[in-house]
Formats: sequence, structure tokens, C-alpha cells
Amino acid sequence: MKPVKVPVPALELFLHEMIPLAKAMGVGVEVSDARALVLTAPKEQNKNSLNTAFGGSLVSLATLAGYGVVWELMKNEKGADKTEWRIVVKESRAAYRKPVIGDLRAICERPAQAAIAEFKEALTRYGQAKLKLKASIVENGNVAVDVTAAFVVSR
Repeated sequence: MKPVKVPVPALELFLHEMIPLAKAMGVGVEVSDARALVLTAPKEQNKNSLNTAFGGSLVSLATLAGYGVVWELMKNEKGADKTEWRIVVKESRAAYRKPVIGDLRAICERPAQAAIAEFKEALTRYGQAKLKLKASIVENGNVAVDVTAAFVVSR
């Protein structure tokens, strides 16, 4: 039986091309749907001397999940083909709750429609807007790390 070739999501290609760390970490898109964005990375490429996931990799993957939510939001924005949006992290905070033993998995839920509308209104009015998102590193159904980050988008 021939293996089924699954297309690589546009976000994954973008992350690997534009953010070299994402490629080095082996970041992949597991799910991108209306509810959330889920990114993964193999532990082998992201382990520390204790053979658990490296803290820097954990916060990086969670940050990339938030970044990806914003990138996908902007990709569908009117004029996205003509305008280059700049997305940066303005601030972030991480809470490490427990070590991650296996592969890394970050989940960033999509913001509520009201928050998206407020964000887009500010972007239209000021040419810049901020969106605060929370991403979690989850292993076996338990939250290991919470990252809250504010992303700023400008033209």
C-alpha cells in the first residue's frame, strides 16, 4: 500500500523558512481548526541534560503557537496579499508546573470573536494592535507549562 502524502500546512512552511529555531526544534502543525492551534516538537531535538524537555524549548513552542494563531488571523485579513504584517512578541510570562518527559505539544486556543473584532478595529484605526493569548504545553492531558504572551501587529 502506498503511503498517503499529507500536504505540509502553510504555517509550518512559514515557521521553518522564517524562524530558523522552529526548523531546528522540529516544529510541526498537528491541528489548526476553528478552536485551536496545536504545535508539536520531538523531545529528542529539545531535551536537556536531565532527559526532559528543555525549558527554553517549551516556552518557545508555546510562543510559536501564539504567534501562529496571530499569523493565521492576519493571513486571512483583507489586503494580506499586498500588505506585509509585522508580528512581534511584546511581553510574555511563563509558569512551569511540571517537567515534560515525552514529545512537546503546545495548544493555543483561538481568541473569542469579540476579542478578534476589537483587535481588527484597532488595527484598522491605528495601523497597530495588540492581542493577548495563552498557550499551554500539555502532556498526557496535564498542563506542564502556561505561557501568556501579548503579540503586537503593525503594518
